[in-house]
Amino acid sequence: MESVDGIGMGMAKAWRLSLISPKLGLLQHHNGKPLVLWRWRWRWPNTRSSWSVVCGLMLFGLGLISLFTGHVASHLEWYSQRLVNRTLYSRLNFGGRAPIDIWKSKYSNHFYGCSERGPRFAPATRERFSNGYLLIATSGGLNQQRTGITDAVIVARILNATLVVPELDHHSFWKDDSDFVDIFDVNWFISSLAKDVTIVKRVPDKVMRSMEKPPYTMRVPRKSAPEYYLDQVLPILLRRRVVQLTKFDYRLANDLEEELQKLRCRVNYQALKFTKPIQELGHKLVMRMRKMAGRFIAVHLRFEPDMLAFSGCYYGGGEKERYELGEIRKRWATLPDLSPDGERKRGKCPLTPHEVGLMLRALGFGNDTFLYVASGEIYGGEETLRPLRELFPNFYTKEMLANEELKPFLPFSSRLAAIDYIVCDESDVFVTNNNGNMAKILAGRRRYTGHKRTIRPNAKRLSALFMARDKMDWDTFSKKVKSCQRGFMGEPEEMKPGRGEFHEFPYACVCEKPIKDFEDSDQVDNSVHVTVDSRTKIETTGNGGVKVTRG
Repeated sequence: MESVDGIGMGMAKAWRLSLISPKLGLLQHHNGKPLVLWRWRWRWPNTRSSWSVVCGLMLFGLGLISLFTGHVASHLEWYSQRLVNRTLYSRLNFGGRAPIDIWKSKYSNHFYGCSERGPRFAPATRERFSNGYLLIATSGGLNQQRTGITDAVIVARILNATLVVPELDHHSFWKDDSDFVDIFDVNWFISSLAKDVTIVKRVPDKVMRSMEKPPYTMRVPRKSAPEYYLDQVLPILLRRRVVQLTKFDYRLANDLEEELQKLRCRVNYQALKFTKPIQELGHKLVMRMRKMAGRFIAVHLRFEPDMLAFSGCYYGGGEKERYELGEIRKRWATLPDLSPDGERKRGKCPLTPHEVGLMLRALGFGNDTFLYVASGEIYGGEETLRPLRELFPNFYTKEMLANEELKPFLPFSSRLAAIDYIVCDESDVFVTNNNGNMAKILAGRRRYTGHKRTIRPNAKRLSALFMARDKMDWDTFSKKVKSCQRGFMGEPEEMKPGRGEFHEFPYACVCEKPIKDFEDSDQVDNSVHVTVDSRTKIETTGNGGVKVTRG
């Protein structure tokens, strides 16, 4: 029986060479000592009559050896690549069918947010040397505007422009007249990004007075690449000195070079800090939830009338629902006619509060679990929420936790959304019933801060289960829900370069801790055993090598 440690990807080829060359032995070094794997010596025949016999035997032997080593070498090369060149997560989760801890990923501590600027990332250009001033008018609700603000900083960097603090949308469905300074700490925003982009609160008066025409206003196409801004926006900026980009949401490409992606993370996760009153109330609500329960779930329910109308889905409310949502849909003249059943099968319909409750109970959360529910106006009101309350009696909202303290914020939907954002971010588990802007932004932030458990419903597969719920017992239903939710629980393996929106999957800003930090930890089992055939076995070693045993 032979045992060889630390054989890498090139072992298979070297081994095959040693076997088919009659005078060549393979010499490997193991722990500084030479180790001969195999050597074949033979004497040259003295008689000419035996030449044909020897050649025949050699050819026959080489054929058998090639057949055997070709089989083993191919397996060795394949398995060595699989066992050595794996990410930390795949090494820890070999097999992929371990039971999921519903409260916390057991691999979350192995990852951390890493958005520091690189040494070659040039410092920000000072205001007087920049190419001009960039005005940004964001669009939508709080989290949609957040994506616009984040991308505005990147565009200013691309254009070598001075960014004016972005203007928030006062005319969207939310009808909130809050300004940037009412929601975000503007001084912190400017100072924390000073090394990346120069930001000012307004265009200087002398610049405005010197302009012959008002600021040039334009709207760029969605998901525009940096080249578009350089080709189409920069010439105008150089000529006019001030350019305003309107309806600025998702106007920058998803895929950018790494340093710009990291800047996106610095803006989103560090520079955009809520004002002190919003932070104080948000953290008070978190403390009140923690005082009642050691851990809690935050559920973001997007079940407002406008959301349901826009989705084109049907929720069983009869002609009354069809009429009410149909009237709301008339606001969007360009919306196509959609099949409610078709949209549900495609996974495009937000889960109802009842369906969210069923999913959570099926995953294993008991009825004693504490829920914080973040939502706007729920279509159907208390009648719609009743099934979720019955499944989880410990049901709380910001209105229930803060009465008088909430009054100053009530006229401002974005400030209320900011309070919900804080509680959802601090929760042990975050759950959403859709994949909207807040769901994406918070999912990305929670990945950045250590892959905190974040559950996004696999609506496409769940819809079929909910429709067939009455045809199966609870244990079967629960098992199927757990199965279809794999890959939708906020595990590290879900985040792959190029997948989805960068705001949801900030892969460039999440790093693995070195494997050596965990080799001696009880949390990690680095050993993996693979049987190639009845005589050859491969297993990983604690230092990341591969051990091959032949018997």
